[in-house]
Amino acid sequence: MNEKNTYEFNSRTGRITINHVECPSCESYACVKACERYGSGILKVESGKPVLSITREEAEKGGCVECLSCEYECWFRGRKAITITLSLPVI
Repeated sequence: MNEKNTYEFNSRTGRITINHVECPSCESYACVKACERYGSGILKVESGKPVLSITREEAEKGGCVECLSCEYECWFRGRKAITITLSLPVI
């Protein structure tokens, strides 16, 4: 997938990747609704695709609360377009 089809931003401990190829055919935008309800409301729909409503820097500094709800809802009510990768410490 090329950069035009992928929308990515960092959170405090991870990275959120959205496959924008899937988004235009989504009818629910479950990711944005989940972020508004369970997270910090940092996603919005722009030109039929979810994007940040804050700057990437703000998302990385804690604007994204890493609740995982956007990924969960996209997988179960959307188009399976979001992947969240978190760095977990080795125990």
